[in-house]
Amino acid sequence: MKEADRRILKKIATEIRYLGRLLDGVDQRAFLADETMERAAAMTSINIGELAKRLSDEFYSENPGSELKYAAKTRDVYAHGYFTLSFEAVYKTAVEDYPRVGRWIEEALEGADPE
Repeated sequence: MKEADRRILKKIATEIRYLGRLLDGVDQRAFLADETMERAAAMTSINIGELAKRLSDEFYSENPGSELKYAAKTRDVYAHGYFTLSFEAVYKTAVEDYPRVGRWIEEALEGADPE
């Protein structure tokens, strides 16, 4: 794995852990009642997607099942559709999808050969 991709994956993992801490013990109702939390989760998701866009084509060729391309697409939806953004979707992505992606990243980093 390229060193640049490794650094990006580590940063994505850090962002995912932040989301986990932010939403730990927070149900969807409480999340939707807290505008600051909504915005923090949406912005963190945008950060994750922006980082995913910076991964190399080689990374995506070698890891077609990584789901990180979806994070990049999610970033575009969140960043460009703010007035129609569904915070229910932000919550669902943060608590259901990103933890799975984070586990995948941790496993990929553990098993990767440094270049």
